[in-house]
Amino acid sequence: MTDDLHGGAAFGHDPWAEWQRARTRQTLHLPHYRRAAVLVGLTREPDPRVLLTVRSSHLPTHQGQISFPGGSLETGESVIQAALREAWEEVGLESEAVTVLGELDDVFTPAGFHVTPVLCRLSAAPRLSPGPEVAAILLPPLSELRALERPAEERTGPDGQRFLLYRYPWQGHDIWGMTARVVHEVLQSGVQ
Repeated sequence: MTDDLHGGAAFGHDPWAEWQRARTRQTLHLPHYRRAAVLVGLTREPDPRVLLTVRSSHLPTHQGQISFPGGSLETGESVIQAALREAWEEVGLESEAVTVLGELDDVFTPAGFHVTPVLCRLSAAPRLSPGPEVAAILLPPLSELRALERPAEERTGPDGQRFLLYRYPWQGHDIWGMTARVVHEVLQSGVQ
């Protein structure tokens, strides 16, 4: 793993690394929420693809939903360590194939999770295989997600602030909720 928070030096100029460095990350203070992390993996190709999963139907919660690889932090674990561990467990993504660019804005779920998305770059064709929690691996191109109509609903967050709930209907899959909020942040970056 290249844990390069200054972005992909091993790969030369990377517009995603530049965007990540230039932005101000928004954090949340939700002390009663459980901490978790997800890996937001973008492939290295002219039209990057984003790594998503379809959750298995036998899981106790969120069966069949589209999500990023991720889960709860273990004791003493950083959000980066948790995102990399979960990506290995869920889709077999080896940490050596990942360049960590940094953390995106914190998000929350109605189920009580305070999630930090970790933005990473992957090879153009990462070797992936679904683990027991994953029914399928999806790699939608960012250009296709940008082109989708995104109906948004206004909701109220745990801090009382209003926010938009986005949806991305991609090839028969409904990308919504926390996953869609993170996808929206990536698509709004302006990076092509």
